[in-house]
Amino acid sequence: MKPTLLVLSLLLVLPASAEYCDLELRYESGQVRWKSVSGANRYTILKTFGDLKAPEYSSTRNTFIDVDERASSAVTVRYIVTAEVEAGVRLMATWNDACTGSIDVTLPVDEAFRKFTRRAILPVVGSTPGAFGGQFRTSLELRGLASEKGRIVFHPAGKIASDSDPSMPYSFVDVRVLAWDDVVAAMGQSGLGSLEIIPDADSLDRIPQTQVRLYNDTSLGTFGTFATPVVPYDYLRPPSFQLRIPDDRFRVNMGIRTLEATRVSIVFQRANGQLDGQRELNFPAGWMEMKSIADFVGKTLEPGHLLIVSVTGAAVPFYTITENRTNDPTLVVPPKVGTSREVGTFVD
Repeated sequence: MKPTLLVLSLLLVLPASAEYCDLELRYESGQVRWKSVSGANRYTILKTFGDLKAPEYSSTRNTFIDVDERASSAVTVRYIVTAEVEAGVRLMATWNDACTGSIDVTLPVDEAFRKFTRRAILPVVGSTPGAFGGQFRTSLELRGLASEKGRIVFHPAGKIASDSDPSMPYSFVDVRVLAWDDVVAAMGQSGLGSLEIIPDADSLDRIPQTQVRLYNDTSLGTFGTFATPVVPYDYLRPPSFQLRIPDDRFRVNMGIRTLEATRVSIVFQRANGQLDGQRELNFPAGWMEMKSIADFVGKTLEPGHLLIVSVTGAAVPFYTITENRTNDPTLVVPPKVGTSREVGTFVD
């Protein structure tokens, strides 16, 4: 057999094992590290989180990547690293321009992140005199299992939320349904604020089934809107949204419940599309306020005005549109996909 044919034959029968392209992935001191591959001009990294969140891609010219994710419960993350080799430099094992290795890393529990995410928030609640002689109230109904217990916490508007804010416990040991016609008043409180539902540390990692109604109690009856608690994890990166000012039959209030320090950027457009200015507002962590739209943004607005709102920082923005004749409100919270009553395991 000719030498050339002998070499070719040997190559064809060599097993496609990692010994010819072994990245030797390892986890050390908060980093995934690997061996440098001759001819590689970069390394691409794919991180997979099971069904917790979408895979993430990145690339680097280094031979390491920081493991900087935080987890609310112990979570295993798979890192798949691929060496992208310069064109024309072939790797014997795979006969292509790349080689790949993987490693599983178990993230420890980040207690601060667990506390941050293990709750649900109603960004606006209240028990206060309303327009036209009405009374603004918040009804709350919880349904749960005997093993579920926790706290309902009221954070007054216009001040930073605190663990020492007014609260009351909930438990389903003796009942399966808990209900309050005015949950804020049931805690001996009044005014506007936000509400948190927080499972105890030894309770299930879930929020009870919840039904919330924000309503005005008037001489003509009640007029209101239903609300859904949100999970803080879903608002770590709030969505941008647009708000067009309706005609004079309605009034608009705007508010925010921050989770971390937050900046709100607003671009104003007139009804004809002409730009009408821009404003930036800054809020501290744990802050809640709701005002008329003009007071919130510090600008007189006309019907047809369009507000383009961007939020930087973790926060739950919201607004209400209320019909003036009946005082009937509608609450709008920019939606996030994937909200769940399960609050046990999150990775960011």
